[in-house]
Amino acid sequence: MTVDRDSIRKILIIQLRAIGDVVLTTAVLPVLRKHFPQAKLHFLTASAVAPLLQGLPELDAVLAVEHPESFLTVPRLINRIRRTHYDLIIDYQGTPGTAYLTYFSGARYRLGWKMKRRQWAYNLISSANQLREYVPVQKCKALEMLGIREVNTTTRIHIEEKDVERVREYFRTAGIDEQGFLINMTPLGKRQARQWIPERFARLSDMLVEKYGATVFYNWAPGEEKSVREVAALSRHPVHVLPAWPLSVFAAYLSQVHLHFSYDNGPKHLAIAVGTPTLSLFATAPPEHWNPPNQPDHAVLVPDVPCLFCGLRRCDSMICMKAITPEMVLQAMERMPAFQSRIRRRA
Repeated sequence: MTVDRDSIRKILIIQLRAIGDVVLTTAVLPVLRKHFPQAKLHFLTASAVAPLLQGLPELDAVLAVEHPESFLTVPRLINRIRRTHYDLIIDYQGTPGTAYLTYFSGARYRLGWKMKRRQWAYNLISSANQLREYVPVQKCKALEMLGIREVNTTTRIHIEEKDVERVREYFRTAGIDEQGFLINMTPLGKRQARQWIPERFARLSDMLVEKYGATVFYNWAPGEEKSVREVAALSRHPVHVLPAWPLSVFAAYLSQVHLHFSYDNGPKHLAIAVGTPTLSLFATAPPEHWNPPNQPDHAVLVPDVPCLFCGLRRCDSMICMKAITPEMVLQAMERMPAFQSRIRRRA
């Protein structure tokens, strides 16, 4: 299908969830703004994530919806979108709900992924999601269907100064030196097969405190606070368990720490977007999809196991995580240029 780019005046990007996927999608915004300088550029996402996008200069509007793919919400969204008269819709989500939303939008151009049972909804179909490349690269390469051949891998989000000040007030109240070595960790997560062993988080935390005088924080998601506090209690030295913050405040907090350590998750992608160095554990999924390439300050640690990149969500043996010791993690941190620079400044 030939695309008349000059006729495109209103564009809607759809990425409802999850946090990391929304953040990764921000890499396409400068590309679209460059090639459609006169077009209105809107982004449809879930209400919880919307504050991360509001204020980005490329966007003219962020459409925030509660329960965006529920049985009752989709018909209302279709009516809302049809009234806006978009010329182009890019569905990066690719679920049944967003496929229906795109198909019935009335948009002349409907761009989506090559996926069984979904691609009927699109008249521009990209197979870039099947590439073994960083997800922002995939999303940019989908735009080749529009005649755009440009790749951007830099993600970013909008942070309000009031949220930064709220974090600084937390530091002051807790007696935390902002000039110290502040390290955030995510001990738990939704996918059991990705999770490291709690006792090893505790051991790593103690090693960082004892060797480098670090201040360690644990973040948690709804329903995890009690379990995360139990992990924190395993350490000999105090570990700070973060308060229950809105996502926008948590993102501001990540911009104030000096290193984030976790498996591949939403907080890790937030940290990258705000410029905080990251170290990520990968075992069930290949890092080339989910980690920026050739960036030593966004390092990965991959165990040497025969079942690597199994794709499992649950696992009884967990030999991959058992193969990663606290000493291995600390050594990986110590190889990061940002870690070395931080230690030199404190020496």
